Amino acid sequence: MDAIATTIDDRIGAYQDRLFELLSQPSVSTTGEGMDAAADLVVETLDGSGLDAERIETERHPLVYAERGPGSDGDEADGTDGDGPTVLFYGHYDVQPPGDVDAWESPAFEPTVRNGSIYARGAGDNKGQFAAHAFAVDALLEADAFPDATVKLLIEGGEESGSAGLREYLDGQPAALSDVDLVYVADGPRHAVAGEDGVRSGVPTLMYGNRGVLSVQVDLRTANTDLHSGNFGGPVPGATNRLVELLASMRADDGDGIAVDGFHDGTAITDADRELVAAIPDDSEAIREELDVDRFVTDDPYYERLLTRPSMTVNGLSGGYQGEGMKTVLPARASAKLDFRLVPNQDPDAVFEAVRSHLREREPRVEVAKHGTFPPMKTPVDTPMAEPVLDALATVWDEEPVELPVLGGSLPAAYFRDVEALADVPVLVVPYANHDQGNHSPNEHLDVDCFENGIRTSARVIRSLGGE
Repeated sequence: MDAIATTIDDRIGAYQDRLFELLSQPSVSTTGEGMDAAADLVVETLDGSGLDAERIETERHPLVYAERGPGSDGDEADGTDGDGPTVLFYGHYDVQPPGDVDAWESPAFEPTVRNGSIYARGAGDNKGQFAAHAFAVDALLEADAFPDATVKLLIEGGEESGSAGLREYLDGQPAALSDVDLVYVADGPRHAVAGEDGVRSGVPTLMYGNRGVLSVQVDLRTANTDLHSGNFGGPVPGATNRLVELLASMRADDGDGIAVDGFHDGTAITDADRELVAAIPDDSEAIREELDVDRFVTDDPYYERLLTRPSMTVNGLSGGYQGEGMKTVLPARASAKLDFRLVPNQDPDAVFEAVRSHLREREPRVEVAKHGTFPPMKTPVDTPMAEPVLDALATVWDEEPVELPVLGGSLPAAYFRDVEALADVPVLVVPYANHDQGNHSPNEHLDVDCFENGIRTSARVIRSLGGE
């Protein structure tokens, strides 16, 4: 691997320049800003790294598919027969909107290096992470070290807005994915662990899946107009009061669980998952102090609660008077936005029906709308494909990796299981970004060393899979 390491050292400046080109191109899938040009730029970037890339149109935004195998130039590489394994690296080139431009220290689409980090929208989520795979291929080729393996990349343009294009592509049972042995997802931040000084820092991380998410909006109208609370309050229901009661009815008496019939159907945790969770360093006290939280909702172990059980969050509430001072109004309308984080084997559609039934039984006037879902996904922790990944992480980052049964957040990785050929293929989540990357927030950033080590990790994984 010395020749590969030297090649990466020699070319890291060029890799950063190519990343900056990607980051300078807006690609906001929710609005469509820059998406067409961004797809072409991704094709150009992957082609320039030695992959054969093509743009795939969908009814939403384009995907980019690329591949490189032994002998792709027409001559079999030394010692290879083309029968090696195939790894599919998944990522996305679309980004979140910048948000408040005044909150950025430098413009969102003008990548800037400060204090060892690359600041730009999409730096970590996800352009810097998927580009690491392409640059790993480039380095292997330049070092004449590409193994007997096939590398494929599938980079979508709609992860931040529901992955409609990805689902459309996968629903077509693409033949290009029929030989895949491992789906590898570098997305999200690395897990953080508190040191002796109580400060949390990222560690190499391998996750065997992700929690799902169900986003819901709840709207309630109790009267045809807002009313005077003195003249009508008491006998006439207020929408805000009633909505709060409805939301509270979904919470268990302990304030933590979810009291909705059918909500937990299918949920289970294996003994192997429990062992992984128990081995995660307990830095809950450092998290509590860092966030200035007076107490947690439950006394149960922090990571057991986070990673093995579903959750319900009220993301936002609206209704009634929000101006300065007071207004004695009895609101006629109120709304809430919720998300439910789901654990493996929960069906988002079934959960939605359970939530809607629960609310409608208690309040016939309530309107419940589904705003989006990502299913949960889980790979057994004893998959042999984990070994080369763990070895690569430990070697490159010079630190023992932390293994998590699932990512606390959500990804569209479960949709790969809809492809018949991938139904039982391991899907592993291996984040390269720093734990404090600030994805979706102002001043999103990717540490330069995380970008470089991501390239080295992908290169080592490819080599290991090829038997090198």
